[in-house]
Amino acid sequence: MWRKLQPVIARTPALARYAGRDLAEFPVTEIADLRADYGAWNSLGMSDEELRGLAAAAEQGSAVGELSAGWSTGTGRGARGLFLASPAERADYIGQSLARLLPARTLLKRQRLALHLRASNALYSDVGRGRFTFAHFPLEASIKQSIAELAHFEPTILIAPPHRLATFAAAGAHFSSLQHLFCGSEPTSEAECDFINERLGVRPRQIYQSTEGFLATECANGRLHLNDHAMAIELEPVPGTPGYRPIITDLRRTSQPIVRVRGDDYLELDPHTCPCGFAGRVIHAPQGRVNDIWRFEGLTVTPPQVVTALEAVLGGDKIWQAEAGPERVVLHLSPPCPASISTPSATTAARALSQACDLPVPVEVFHDLSAWSGPKRRKVVWRDG
Repeated sequence: MWRKLQPVIARTPALARYAGRDLAEFPVTEIADLRADYGAWNSLGMSDEELRGLAAAAEQGSAVGELSAGWSTGTGRGARGLFLASPAERADYIGQSLARLLPARTLLKRQRLALHLRASNALYSDVGRGRFTFAHFPLEASIKQSIAELAHFEPTILIAPPHRLATFAAAGAHFSSLQHLFCGSEPTSEAECDFINERLGVRPRQIYQSTEGFLATECANGRLHLNDHAMAIELEPVPGTPGYRPIITDLRRTSQPIVRVRGDDYLELDPHTCPCGFAGRVIHAPQGRVNDIWRFEGLTVTPPQVVTALEAVLGGDKIWQAEAGPERVVLHLSPPCPASISTPSATTAARALSQACDLPVPVEVFHDLSAWSGPKRRKVVWRDG
């Protein structure tokens, strides 16, 4: 696959000088450098201005030719990446996705697929041909409106961010036709998946995807496998932790080649083998970014440690954010009310976090987080200032 990709690399300005070399000889590129000039990172001879215009038009629902572009959901810091795909690449993506996510018997029946994300794109809507009926439900709609519109559509398959699914679950939503539930675009946890499963009646399976590639999916056994059949994902150790950050190469992407691009998610390998038969490496679900690792003097605390400590007390149905800096940790929780977190529970959660992570700074609690804003949440945050 790497050899077959070389003509594409030769047509990509940022990579052309390295065409024909081994992968290890290519430089590692930071995501910010790629996003600074998309004109250098495509094999079609298009400029950065042209691609940004194409993505902006797609956001407004204006298709320009067969080539599709769009903007990612964005990070907690507001940055968004541009993705580019030809009709052949979209078909390849859909084929890989359906094969990895759904059992064969499901593909033989008519399905109603609902995508509940910030924006739609031909990358997703192309699936609406054949046996699939596709509909996009934007995140900008209210919870009440989204529940009503989804119930009317009667999806058999629903893809949405986990924070939105958790809100549906808390609101008592019921989708009677739902058979397959998937969550993506942000981290989720076992406790949160348990809560969603309890309320919606279907356990969500995770899709790990970024602008840089379709990185991993959860198998029927509940294990998150890297898509090693199509990606060359190098794992770069993160100092002071047992985890890694991914260096991503997509071996099937041709319009916008992705070669040795350093991602910013914090990943940990799952050492246990999986009986499902797929050979992709198993990872624990990402819980945050490398830049949100807490680094105190002489102590490093990873996002999974924070999530595990807090959700052992709070469960998977509470809204919370843990924000740390060199001198203190602030635990943001929902305002207290009879149906929410009581003051003793908040105190217990703060104490549990401090003890589990052996924090050298105090943990303060603020009941000031009534709902998640923006398309993506960040549960674990590090701020130097």
